[in-house]
Amino acid sequence: MSRFSSSTRDPVISAFSCASSSSQSLRRGQSAGQQRAANLVAHRLRADSTVRICLGGAFTKDTGQRNLVRRAERVIAIEGCFINCSSRMMQGVLPDLKPEIVRADLIYNLDLPFGIDEVPDEMFTIYAHQIAEQVVRNYLSGSPASNPCKSPGCGRWGTELGGLSS
Repeated sequence: MSRFSSSTRDPVISAFSCASSSSQSLRRGQSAGQQRAANLVAHRLRADSTVRICLGGAFTKDTGQRNLVRRAERVIAIEGCFINCSSRMMQGVLPDLKPEIVRADLIYNLDLPFGIDEVPDEMFTIYAHQIAEQVVRNYLSGSPASNPCKSPGCGRWGTELGGLSS
C-alpha cells in the first residue's frame, strides 16, 4: 500500500510508466528502463513527494491507485515510445488528465538489440538511472545530485557496450 493511500495528505506527483510490450518498444529494446526509472523517481530520488502508480490497478478499477492520480498536483507518464500507451490508457478513464509525458526512448536515443536477453541487465539499470535523473532534473525542478546514479556499471557499461556514457 502506498504511503499516500491511507493518508490525508495527497501526493504532489504521481508517476507511472508503460509496460513496454509494444513492438515499437521491443524493437528498440526498451523492455524495463522506464518501469525502473519510475520506481527510482518515486522510491529513491523524490520519495518525499512522488508516488509510484500501478498502471494496471489505476486503469482497471476506480479505487486507490486511480485516486492517487486524480488527486496529484502533477502526473508524470514515462513512456517507452511514441505510442504513449500508459498516458492514453489513463486518459481513457480520466478524460481530463493532462500528464507530462517523458519519452524514455528519446533520452538514451539508440536502438538496442531486439531481445531482452541480448541486453545485459546492467545496461537497463544504467538507462533507468539516466531516465530517472532526467525526469528529476527536467520535470521535478531539482537536481538528483543528492542521490546520483549508483548502479554498479554507471559510467562504464555505456562506453564498453557502445551505448551512452554516464
